[in-house]
Amino acid sequence: MDVNDGQVHPSRWIQRLFPPLAPLAVIGAPVTCPVSVVVLAKDEERCVARCLDSLVGLGLDKVLVVDTGSVDKTTAIVEEYRRHGVQLARVPWADSFSEVRNFAIEAVGTGWVVFLDADEWIDRRSAGQLLSCLASLNVLQGLDHLVFAPIIQHVGRDQVMEDVPRIFRADSRIRYRGPVHEYPVCAGPVDEPVGMVSLNLLFHHDGYEEAVLAEKDKRSRNLRLLNVAGKADPDNPRWPYFMVRDGLPVLDRARILDLCGTLKDLVERDPETGDRLKARHYYRRALCIACQGLVVMGDWATLHVYCDELDRVDRCDSPDAHYFRSVAGLIGDALTGSVLLRTIRIRRDEELISNSAVDRSGRHLDALIAALLDRFKSASDAQRYRELCAPWTDEIFECSNLRLR
Repeated sequence: MDVNDGQVHPSRWIQRLFPPLAPLAVIGAPVTCPVSVVVLAKDEERCVARCLDSLVGLGLDKVLVVDTGSVDKTTAIVEEYRRHGVQLARVPWADSFSEVRNFAIEAVGTGWVVFLDADEWIDRRSAGQLLSCLASLNVLQGLDHLVFAPIIQHVGRDQVMEDVPRIFRADSRIRYRGPVHEYPVCAGPVDEPVGMVSLNLLFHHDGYEEAVLAEKDKRSRNLRLLNVAGKADPDNPRWPYFMVRDGLPVLDRARILDLCGTLKDLVERDPETGDRLKARHYYRRALCIACQGLVVMGDWATLHVYCDELDRVDRCDSPDAHYFRSVAGLIGDALTGSVLLRTIRIRRDEELISNSAVDRSGRHLDALIAALLDRFKSASDAQRYRELCAPWTDEIFECSNLRLR
């Protein structure tokens, strides 16, 4: 990979610095550095060729597929790509995604490592920019404790994620922790949090399509591994949060409330886990997810208690609490037209919306405004507003249309 005097400044690629990361410093000229892509796979005959096709011909130093026990045609398909330089490593599955990722980091050894799941693929434009992007990042100070997150577009879900770390230096101290929903740390006698930066690189992902979820039974796998994680690491708020998130469709009310109670207790103790995210962050998100379930259950009393908790944790009138209270009022015919004006005022407050634990772009409030227009103005007004906004889907809305009446 050549680096020349025309190197693009890293700011060209950086979208966002995640708190509490301080502004990044540049330290001199870029240097040549290998780039390796690691693909994790198990029984991915449906999609592994698509993933590898997005990598072939990019000039990467290594493409390594780590297979954890496929019994379908996955490994046979990967073998066909050996002529393109793709390498295959077979690793026994030990009920831990962290173990697999850390094995891959050691196998790469030096330079950049980019993790790609087999049900993902790099957008064509971003694939052509990958080497230039990473070359520009070589001038940044502190790469030994920085992770980088691409934009991950979930096909069919009108959803993007920019906070999933996938790229960092393999020759740093960064390693993963946790059997599932694993997270990077600066490994040591006491794990330290990493800093995270989102990049203007686009990955596509279709592993959350309902047919794929059902075929691979990812929910059952995740809940089982989260139970293991919670027992081994009971003071880590990450595990009860993901239990609420992944288990919402199948957990009963008592279990959801118990998990939220556990998170509330952890907020008071604020344990150090090496995760860059604190208990308060996970508690806020768990409350919002639980509120979606409570709306579906019609448990309005607990819903209002949780909305009060959101206000308390956010130390303000939470836009998310307003969202759930208003939905409860819509369903229960307990609102007046004034709530429409208040929702519009909240939606215009960009700083307030940027701290939302539901959606930082405010799409959930746009869906709420459309529903309120339908209630207090007209169906045509509501439809015109929906057409102006990005669609929103959760347990309450489907493409910005209220599911529950």
